[in-house]
Amino acid sequence: MKKAYGGVVINASGQVLLREPTGHYKGDFWTFPKGKPDFLESPEQTALREVLEETGYRAEILAKIPGSFDGSRTSNEYFLMAPVEDTGHFDAETQAVRWATGKEARHLMQYNLKPKRRRRNLRVLRLALALFRSMERSGPDSSLAQPQLQPFSTRQTVSSP
Repeated sequence: MKKAYGGVVINASGQVLLREPTGHYKGDFWTFPKGKPDFLESPEQTALREVLEETGYRAEILAKIPGSFDGSRTSNEYFLMAPVEDTGHFDAETQAVRWATGKEARHLMQYNLKPKRRRRNLRVLRLALALFRSMERSGPDSSLAQPQLQPFSTRQTVSSP
């Protein structure tokens, strides 16, 4: 089974960044950016690149979302991310991006046509929001600018191609 990596970008207000695939590809109306790695690209590099390409946002990884989210052809893994910069440009695979509250994101994902993909996206959303909340509450001085969970030795951002 092929691997794919993606990101769930959540801003300091707790809003989730969603993308609307062009032509609602594979029945997805609102989803998260993800894709397959390029040659010799790490999971983290892949996720950061896909977020940048498909949403126009440079992001930084805060933590890995626990679990693997398997589809019919790919095994997907996601990273919780914070936005760093909006470049204002995304690729042709995306027709729109938007910020949504957790409740709005759950509602928008209900429009996705394929039940398995819809359930996967809702599970990823639920776990990402729970991880985000746990990081917010992890200490008296905690903030998303200085998250308490640091599974990576350095934060990574992707630069424009």
